Amino acid sequence: MITLFPVPVTLPQDKIPTKKNVRDIIGTFLPKEWSSVDPETLTISYHASFANAHCPVERPKSASTPSTEPVKVFIKFHKDSGGDLELFKHLAPTKHEEAIFCHEYGRSGLGAEVYGFFRTQDGTLGRIDEFLDARNMEPEDVEDPVIRADVARGLASFHVLKTSLEKKAVGLYYDAVIDGLNGYRGMEKLKKLGKEGGVNVDNLVDYDFGTRLGKVVDRLEEIGGKTGWCIHDVQFMNTMLKNTPKQGESKIVLIDFEFVMRNYRAFDIGGHFMQKMFKWFDEESKIASCRKYTEEEKRHFCDVYARQWNELTGDLDTGEQVFLESEYGYMLAITFDIHNMLCYMKEQGDKDPLNLLGLDKLFDEFVDQYAKLGLEDP
Repeated sequence: MITLFPVPVTLPQDKIPTKKNVRDIIGTFLPKEWSSVDPETLTISYHASFANAHCPVERPKSASTPSTEPVKVFIKFHKDSGGDLELFKHLAPTKHEEAIFCHEYGRSGLGAEVYGFFRTQDGTLGRIDEFLDARNMEPEDVEDPVIRADVARGLASFHVLKTSLEKKAVGLYYDAVIDGLNGYRGMEKLKKLGKEGGVNVDNLVDYDFGTRLGKVVDRLEEIGGKTGWCIHDVQFMNTMLKNTPKQGESKIVLIDFEFVMRNYRAFDIGGHFMQKMFKWFDEESKIASCRKYTEEEKRHFCDVYARQWNELTGDLDTGEQVFLESEYGYMLAITFDIHNMLCYMKEQGDKDPLNLLGLDKLFDEFVDQYAKLGLEDP
């Protein structure tokens, strides 16, 4: 079991750790070799985001004696992002629960090992994980059927993972997100930010996502949509592609479980299909330059997913059933992203034209999919 461990370290006021801070934190959990490393010999690459900061850390490898501890690790520093993402606080895992979940996922053989969960003297929470010899998956990667199949198996295995997290009712998530979307509807501040950024989002802001999302959920219930542990944030940056996988080993590892909670499995599957069109951390365009998932590729994915799900659960699901669920899940995932982007706009005053264009693309995809599935009122 992973427990919260206080470390005798105080981060600077800007919360960017010094090399000594990093050495002392890691050395608390890996004391044989890391604790005596000269901090100035460490190689650190620090990256901050709205919600968290992280850095891979590498120490020199001894030329004379074999290492008994990893030479490279990954540290994640949690930040209090605040804002309306508090809407999910009663559903998403706490940072300690997330660390335990990551530990359980790692012990299953599917993910990175967790070395420790800590709190600094200034109150910052963080986690030390195994460093994965891997890169972020790119949208084009899933055009390779081998990689696509590994993602399908990886998601199915994740959705049925045995974990100590409390199973909360799926309906609680939709109560929360529909309430959040309704709160942004018609908000003049959002329209103003769109105009200042050069992208008119008036139709999006005025659109009744809440009622329509409710109809999507009703339809999923009607077709018997199944539930599981969903990642929710299934953008491609959260799937790692191993550089040198062992023979017979999956090529992918899933990461970033801040929003793990119970939901329709369709959310992650449809969300994966949708996210092929986006590169949220690209500096030139948030909309990927590659083609969408084809129906043939989606059906291949769903066939593989169904086989893995059945093997792990004893169910007899068909790829056709999973595909039908995913068609509705596509819209579940879009509304999650739209809600979170509107939250960021409101809280941060964001009017980046690239973000706005990505948001508008999400809106178009939702409207098109809703009409395609015959959900729009005549």
